[in-house]
Amino acid sequence: MDDLISVDIEERDDVVVVQLAGELDISVAVPTGRRITEAVPTSARGVVVDMTGLEFMDSSGVSMLFALARQVGSHRQQLRVVAPAGKPVARVLEIVEFDRAAPVHTELEQAVEEIATPRRSQPPPG
Repeated sequence: MDDLISVDIEERDDVVVVQLAGELDISVAVPTGRRITEAVPTSARGVVVDMTGLEFMDSSGVSMLFALARQVGSHRQQLRVVAPAGKPVARVLEIVEFDRAAPVHTELEQAVEEIATPRRSQPPPG
């Protein structure tokens, strides 16, 4: 990908977990978004983007996240973002009110569990 960002993708309980580390800026946002989208099979319940290791994110990173939320939603899948409180990335997400597009969590396991465990009131995706 690029020296600025590392992208690790794994699947847990029908949930794709993407861990980002480094910097998400205009030079890597589009290919990073494409890589995440391609890694989410239609059989997955959803995707969790863990930004715990992200030190910097500019507006192109924010745009990538909003686009990912639309893409995932169009497939009737769920998106969760993990951004620890007090970190610059969490502040950026707060400013742009990203939680209107998808829930933002402080803990990875909580975000994964929320997608992996279907609510009784919701039919399973598909």
